[in-house]
Amino acid sequence: MKIIITESQYKILESYSEEDERAKKLFFKIWQNELDSTGTIDFDPKIADYVNYKTQDRKEIYEMYVDFLGGWDKMLEKAFQLMDRTFDTNNYNFVGGYNFRFKPQFHSDYEEDNLIFVNGPIESDGKVTLMTDGETYLLRDLEENEDLWWEIDSEIKSVIEDILYQEITKKTGIMVDTNLCWIKE
Repeated sequence: MKIIITESQYKILESYSEEDERAKKLFFKIWQNELDSTGTIDFDPKIADYVNYKTQDRKEIYEMYVDFLGGWDKMLEKAFQLMDRTFDTNNYNFVGGYNFRFKPQFHSDYEEDNLIFVNGPIESDGKVTLMTDGETYLLRDLEENEDLWWEIDSEIKSVIEDILYQEITKKTGIMVDTNLCWIKE
């Protein structure tokens, strides 16, 4: 039997070495042990450094992780399951004076290899303590202040992304970026 492949497919096969296969087996064993002992995996592409696996691109490790989890669709399904709840900044150790709850909404207009976008509507009772005067304000009251809101909006997105990194990216390998956030009525 003959199998016809393209030149690019041949190059991929040619570049995949025995070392890659050994590393993949080792990574699978490490991830399975972590899954068995904790119930989750904290994905970290720096795992290659721990086992002295030399790779030219961390994407190879990510692709191995995708294989371990059963493919992109399974990873995406798990990410959506993990995001299907309301997150509260009080449950995380962040600085910056923000106190709010949000439930991510998938933003389906755009999706990349290992990146999804979400919108982050904020509950209307969210607060921030400003560093300039030490006073605490409701976010909905500051939303109308254009001179201040652009900075608060940017910081809120950063807080959301930090939380989703801990809760989604470290468990699925999928990066989550915040598209828009707003104060819910």
